[in-house]
Amino acid sequence: MTSIAVKDLKRPRELRDTLEREREVMVTRDGQPFAIMIGVEPDNADNALREIRRALFSSAVLHARRRATEEPMTQGEINTEIKAARQARVS
Repeated sequence: MTSIAVKDLKRPRELRDTLEREREVMVTRDGQPFAIMIGVEPDNADNALREIRRALFSSAVLHARRRATEEPMTQGEINTEIKAARQARVS
């Protein structure tokens, strides 16, 4: 995957050409990955965004499951997390 520095985003023609050619670009800040840009068809942008969100959600669930297996929580820790989440919703 081609990468481009955040500061280089000021060159829209080059960015557009790269996205048309490669379909995806890694955006970096200080040499570290920061974001991923993908090219989409105008009539398919909403579907593409929905699929990206679905993939990110699935990845987060998989990560949580692995973490729960590797570092299981006690019932007390679970209750503490539930209480904190409920308090955050009320605030």
